[in-house]
Amino acid sequence: MKNSVKVTRRAMLCGMAGICGLAATRSARAQFLAPQDGTVRDRLWIFTCAANSDFPAIGRRSVMTPAEGAFFFGVPNIIMVQSSTKEAPYGRLEPPFAQYTVALRPLKRVVWSVVGSGGFNSPVETEEVLALPKTTPNFAGVMLDDFFTGKADGKRAQLTIEELKSIRQRLKQSNPKFDIMATLYVKHLELPLQDYLEMIDVLTLWNGNSADLVNLDAHMEKVEKLAPRARKMLGCYVVSYKDKAGVPVDLMRHQCETGLRWLRQGRIEGIIFLGNTTMDLGFESVEWTRQWIARVGDQKL
Repeated sequence: MKNSVKVTRRAMLCGMAGICGLAATRSARAQFLAPQDGTVRDRLWIFTCAANSDFPAIGRRSVMTPAEGAFFFGVPNIIMVQSSTKEAPYGRLEPPFAQYTVALRPLKRVVWSVVGSGGFNSPVETEEVLALPKTTPNFAGVMLDDFFTGKADGKRAQLTIEELKSIRQRLKQSNPKFDIMATLYVKHLELPLQDYLEMIDVLTLWNGNSADLVNLDAHMEKVEKLAPRARKMLGCYVVSYKDKAGVPVDLMRHQCETGLRWLRQGRIEGIIFLGNTTMDLGFESVEWTRQWIARVGDQKL
């Protein structure tokens, strides 16, 4: 014989209140990717590629997607970068790109590459990217990754001056606040790039040599002299691709704390962490960085 249970209206309302309270708590937790202006977290970015596209470089399978990488690190801004020809068999972003942006709606800012990993670029895909503002409210600009070739003359960049000028004109017509961002490696600081740098809004400084991270301040001084009008961001590798190992934690701490100091000084406007395809492989530097972000993210600048 079944037991009879009498549910009073009061008990039912209390239960509903508890459920609603739980839902509200979950909703509030879900909003952590929408940080307050003026906090450290608001200035943090993740550099991402298609899941597993770094397999040729790392030699290990990664299943973390770009959106999952942002969620894992707790950062609100993302740079989506197309794979190189070598990486494409293991993972790439396939048009139409607008479908990918659905998972990115909780984020604050989305930047998409028109020049991707290894300098990959395609006029057809560029058209896809320039159409994203129509469907992507948090679209913030375009990325030129691996843009400079390292040559002092001849083909100095993956696009001609005229091609870059055309992209810039169309981007600014959509919204004058949209940015052109570009990767600048420390090894390229001595190259004659002034004509290109004048058309770039945000330079992101990267150093893949972990041992050389102790010289970050000297490198930033060179960037500031090279392109005084461009805004700057610090790009932080969490993994040394050369060694297929995590960046040593003491050096990871150095580049994070240096970036935070520059943020507080107003010398840079963001710190970028690379990237989702290395974050689920158990590197100590990744977990250290995740905890560092949790510790400093809500501090006021």
